[in-house]
Amino acid sequence: MKKTIYSIIAVMFAVSAVSCGRTVQRVEYSGSDSVSSTKPAEFQAAELTEAETEAVTEAPTNVPPPPVEVNVSLHKSRELAGSSVIEGFETVMQTPELPTGCEITALAQTLNFYGFGIDKTELCDTFMPMDINGYYTMNDVYLGDPRTNYGYGCNAPVIEKAANDYFDYLGSDWYALDLTGVPLEEVFCQIGEGRPVIVWSTIGQRQTHAEYEFTLGCGEEHWFNPYQHCLTVYGYDYDSGTVHVADPLVGNIEYNMEIFEWIYNEMGSQAVMLCGNDESAGKDYTTDKEKKEWLKKHQPTNLEFLFGEENAE
Repeated sequence: MKKTIYSIIAVMFAVSAVSCGRTVQRVEYSGSDSVSSTKPAEFQAAELTEAETEAVTEAPTNVPPPPVEVNVSLHKSRELAGSSVIEGFETVMQTPELPTGCEITALAQTLNFYGFGIDKTELCDTFMPMDINGYYTMNDVYLGDPRTNYGYGCNAPVIEKAANDYFDYLGSDWYALDLTGVPLEEVFCQIGEGRPVIVWSTIGQRQTHAEYEFTLGCGEEHWFNPYQHCLTVYGYDYDSGTVHVADPLVGNIEYNMEIFEWIYNEMGSQAVMLCGNDESAGKDYTTDKEKKEWLKKHQPTNLEFLFGEENAE
């Protein structure tokens, strides 16, 4: 496991050399438009050249069904089955392209399970806002560069938003829910309903704690667990005391349930779930023209300008 010299990090406000390292202390998610303008909005037509018009895909003849409603408090009203495993869930490995991009890779593999065939790098570059200068918190952006060993990562609100922006880009009824704060039993209940859940954990299931690193440009303290990681849970078994996960650094694997739950709680019980109708899973409801206009308005930006004149004191 690699580590950077923290004095360099404090000066650069940039990154950590530990693969998939994240902050654990959560601050309120601001949802600031200055971070990313990727809020759902109506598509607006734009003037296209004749050549572009000819290349536009014809509008789909069907429309997505109404969004489904999901109960996220199942553990309060039903008895949890002794075991449940979602068949056919395959891990997407984050390396070599995204050595510290476990969060967006966990999202990609979960989307792939539902038939949304988007590549992890495209999902990363198109839908995840990044800040390489250490100004915003990891509730607002991915802090660092996931394509290098010098990235911290992001928290659940960023992955929820990246997923929802992707679904909006497709015109889909699907949506992501930030389940942060629910007990692990609720994660298992959702698995029993056939829904894999993205959770924050640690590399190799190390039982470690967050430590203070530095103060971000926005004034918030940055706390960092050097082994923080993100993966997808798709099964559990109380008899064997194991949790079935798709770990982007390892593959499909079973972890000890007791240790896994301790880490889950230590990492702030962060979890994200994808919801939608089976009939619309993996479907695209927008035209090329609509996609092009969406990207013009909403595509996140690598926030390299943050220490420029706009933020000078």
